[in-house]
Amino acid sequence: MKYELIESKVLEFKEKLSDYARLIETVTAFANTQGGTIIIGIRDSDREILGLDRVEIERYQQEIPQVIADTISPQIAVDLYGQDFGGNTCVTIQVYPGPQKPYFIKRYGIPDGVILRFGSHNRKADSFAIEQFSRMQSGVRFERQPCPQISFEELSNDLLSLVFTRVDQSIFIGAGYGSSEVTGRIIPNVAGALLFYPDHPKIIPESELVVSVYADTGKQHLIRKEEFSGGLIPILEGSFILLSSLLGTNYERDGLIKQPVEHEIPLDAIREALVNAVAHRAYEYEAPIRVTLFPDRIEFLNPGTFYAPINSENLKEGLSRYRNPLIADALRKKGYMEKQGIGINLIISSCLAAGLEEPQFVELEHHVKVVMYRRRTLEQQVQYRSNPYDLVAMKKHFTAKGLFSSKELGHYLGKSQAMAKKVLRELQSQGVVEMVGSGPATKYRFV
Repeated sequence: MKYELIESKVLEFKEKLSDYARLIETVTAFANTQGGTIIIGIRDSDREILGLDRVEIERYQQEIPQVIADTISPQIAVDLYGQDFGGNTCVTIQVYPGPQKPYFIKRYGIPDGVILRFGSHNRKADSFAIEQFSRMQSGVRFERQPCPQISFEELSNDLLSLVFTRVDQSIFIGAGYGSSEVTGRIIPNVAGALLFYPDHPKIIPESELVVSVYADTGKQHLIRKEEFSGGLIPILEGSFILLSSLLGTNYERDGLIKQPVEHEIPLDAIREALVNAVAHRAYEYEAPIRVTLFPDRIEFLNPGTFYAPINSENLKEGLSRYRNPLIADALRKKGYMEKQGIGINLIISSCLAAGLEEPQFVELEHHVKVVMYRRRTLEQQVQYRSNPYDLVAMKKHFTAKGLFSSKELGHYLGKSQAMAKKVLRELQSQGVVEMVGSGPATKYRFV
């Protein structure tokens, strides 16, 4: 009997435990991220439910809580219980996202003992993650940090008028976009600079949006690149106009100008992806929003991982939480953000209604990638139905590499790791690919 779900950011399987080192890593990672469930008694390579005998269950129930208490700091509260799956009893450990982050393995301390969860893997936290934890402890969001390099007088009246019908210093401070120094000088915070200071990349590095267009699917031949800055609202409007033009299929003449009236990808989906990118990105991570147009797809690469409690497993449930409430409020006043929690479902439903493949949402180490697929020509559709994964190109790519992981295949396909594992299972059943090893070290190769 196989378990229905696969390993993910919030789920991990263990067949048995020869020692507790990997378990401690996962418990720490879950506590530092969004929480999660560990099930002991399920083989992670194929999700086969094997169960445990009575002696193993009793040993785990006695030892694991003490091991967690002895090896992780601050103290983590977990639920541990036996759970029946079709006659096989497993041990389930429920780890909750902790209120005292960062949690760390005592023997390594901070930062080496701070572990995070990315996809179905654990990784040591980098300096950016450690800095985020410090900010969380201070209770001040990044968008509210002051920008003393500039003052209220240096902001653009044109940009301010996009959000405020009337604005003075008291209104600006009251809206949350700045504060007053003891000298009486009004200084904007990060949100205020991003929205109302035209040269915001000088204050918040890499806070622009970059649109790139390639003639091929593998970033070999760049044919166009444009950077957008000058305030978040002009960034949104300018990039949307460009993408609308690039994705147009049928045009009508308006005076001397041809305007697109039909598009390869619904404009509702493009609009939502752009708004989400600008509203929810992690501006403290120094990388621009990158929108890349390929012949077969468009990718939105947004700095920052999913913001808790959102993850790749519950994306469609309408959950929503703002990383940058001040920025979101400004976009809402402009009418660019509507009901909270509908954006992702709107992207998916509009693309499916247009007869396109379902968009993919992939969480990387420091980014979220949204992939929308363009409409194929009739010839491409026929080719896709007969060979949906382009096995010739895929085999050529990975045969040269030798062994490869499901994550690497997901990156190659532009899909999630879960979808890559599904592809690999299909290829295994066809005898095209074989699995090497088991557990987290599992690799694959073409036969």
